[in-house]
Amino acid sequence: MPKRKRALDGLPLWKNADLAAEATELITYLDRAMRQLVLAGEDRDAPMRFRHSEIAVIDTLGAEGPLVMGQMARRIRLPLSTSTRIVDRLVERKVVQRERLEDNRRVVQVRLAPFGVEFYRAALQSRIAGAQRMLGRLDKSERRELARLIRKIAESTSAVPNE
Repeated sequence: MPKRKRALDGLPLWKNADLAAEATELITYLDRAMRQLVLAGEDRDAPMRFRHSEIAVIDTLGAEGPLVMGQMARRIRLPLSTSTRIVDRLVERKVVQRERLEDNRRVVQVRLAPFGVEFYRAALQSRIAGAQRMLGRLDKSERRELARLIRKIAESTSAVPNE
């Protein structure tokens, strides 16, 4: 039994207990796999260490490109003031840069600085290498089926309205 299941004692029961148990097990194993994936590529002696919130900003900008601060805050699901402090730290470290839009000088856009782009690409390559190691345990048909299922889940979550 996954450890997380014990942590749910005392929480309200869901309408579908089987679905809740399966979801708990899925999250437990996905979390474990993702921790292994991230830790496998982590260099403990690296000069640049980032907080989870900073990684969220770097990943979001790397995947989506430049964003206005309000959009960034919504994407990483944090208040604008908190997002601004995170971006301040990343600007100091020359990972991201701010720029004012020409058509509306009041609007601040954030983008990865050259070092941020380099860091994002290296981190992405590390995650891809880790995913390849994990997928290597599956045969071709299992990999196709896993990709189909994850795509289906991703498409169903993208149908949820953005806050």
